[in-house]
Amino acid sequence: MSANAQPNDLFLDVFEDAPVRHLRAGETLFHAGSTADQVFAVRSGMLMLSRIGNDGRRQVLSFSFLNNFVGLSATSKYFFTAEAITDAEVATRPRAMLENRLEHDWPAERTFLKMVLRVLENSLDLVYSLGQRTAVERLAVFLLYLRNCQRVARELADDAPELSTIDLPMSRQDIADFLGLKKETVSRSFTQLDERGLIERPDSLHVLIADLSGLRDLAGIQDFASPLRLKAAR
Repeated sequence: MSANAQPNDLFLDVFEDAPVRHLRAGETLFHAGSTADQVFAVRSGMLMLSRIGNDGRRQVLSFSFLNNFVGLSATSKYFFTAEAITDAEVATRPRAMLENRLEHDWPAERTFLKMVLRVLENSLDLVYSLGQRTAVERLAVFLLYLRNCQRVARELADDAPELSTIDLPMSRQDIADFLGLKKETVSRSFTQLDERGLIERPDSLHVLIADLSGLRDLAGIQDFASPLRLKAAR
């Protein structure tokens, strides 16, 4: 599980003064199927969560940013692989330590439950937002998803100028495996967004949002920041 934990989530204090693991870009934090005996909080950088099916095809499930909580499973095994997209730092604690804290601290358990509900809501929201969309619409959704992840991680207002620049440290193949598209289709969709004047691409690692309203119109959503995410609700 990975979620955007809020800075005031009580259970996060279990990570205070926790050992920090340093990851290089491309390094794996844990593999799907390995024993889920540790939980993690992202302190810097970006992680990618993925699974590989029996047919060998990979599905990218999500990306994790600053303050994201990663690793708690309903079983004794991790059901996804977590790897660093960029150089990253993660605080780590034994799973048993967190579970003991939640068992004996009702307010902390309540904030943890709220985080779990956010995970569910965000997952369903993303499934809805990507379903029955064209390739270029899916990419528009993805850029808005990243924009909101950056907003939450940096604790910025929605109109903060910094949010006009979206960091894209992941590869085009990573994006394709997240959106259920081919890598070539992702590249063509970037070109279409550029030609429509919705984005600009100063380099392969960044996108400038030139027309936020137009991007939201194309995606069919307002943002990922509230339960009222439909564009029509604006």
